[in-house]
Amino acid sequence: MKYLKLIRFQNLVVMVLIQYLIRFTLIIPKYGKVNVLSELYFALLLFSILLIVAAGYTINDYFDIKVDSENKDERVIVGRTIKRRIALVIHFILTSVGLILGFYITYKINQLVISIILIVCAYILWIYNLKLKRIFFLANLIVAGLSVIFVTSIAIIEILLNYNHKASVDSIATLLVIAAFAFILSLMHEIIKDLRTMEGDKKYKIRTLPTVWGLLKTKEFLKWLSILTAFIISVIAITKFKTNLTALSYAFIFLIGPLFLLNIWVYKAQDRIDYERISKLNKFIIFTGIMSLLFLI
Repeated sequence: MKYLKLIRFQNLVVMVLIQYLIRFTLIIPKYGKVNVLSELYFALLLFSILLIVAAGYTINDYFDIKVDSENKDERVIVGRTIKRRIALVIHFILTSVGLILGFYITYKINQLVISIILIVCAYILWIYNLKLKRIFFLANLIVAGLSVIFVTSIAIIEILLNYNHKASVDSIATLLVIAAFAFILSLMHEIIKDLRTMEGDKKYKIRTLPTVWGLLKTKEFLKWLSILTAFIISVIAITKFKTNLTALSYAFIFLIGPLFLLNIWVYKAQDRIDYERISKLNKFIIFTGIMSLLFLI
């Protein structure tokens, strides 16, 4: 169980859900099964991505022991139930196997550029934890950007395999919307986490939005991110699903409504428990956003 917590197993499950929903709601309906990756290659490539992401979570816990302990984070595992050197070994094994598997699959489908992207992402995850996370705001952008890459990478491959297909323009447009949604909500998640861990970050001089801007400005920025997301969802829901009452109701009840509730909770938040509740609400919005892909079928 402790090793599943180390690699954030629940986050990996969500990533699997996203990838398969994109595959079955967007890619296969557009191109057909014969023109996309086989189920085996898709599963293996997804598994290689999951291994690299899991390695990133592991090394993050390795470098964050002191800060997480200062913030009294009960989820701290490395240094308590898992030895630091074991965490390093796990990171090395997960990264190595993930990259080798990714290289093999991309070689078989003649898309080696994707393996280069995976190598770059694995390196960024390492250098991010080593030094980049202390650079103001860049750390948040990196995590949000990597989230988009890991979520959309396989779909990008399958679109590239069919770039001459007439459906590709529409597929790219839809994927860009998914990417924007993933980027903004991942960025919001990182900012909420920074608000929760502000005291520890201050002590170790980590330059985050709350430690540099202060609470009020950070909350204001978070507010506008949530409003921007709600606006994007409203426009898409009204233009794409204007005759689908179920889809419209879903968008306003399970996405837009919770976004405005999150905004209210952020302004009222005063302690760690409040930010934990906000973080859970943001995860709920991410999940309902994922499930909204079913309306594309």
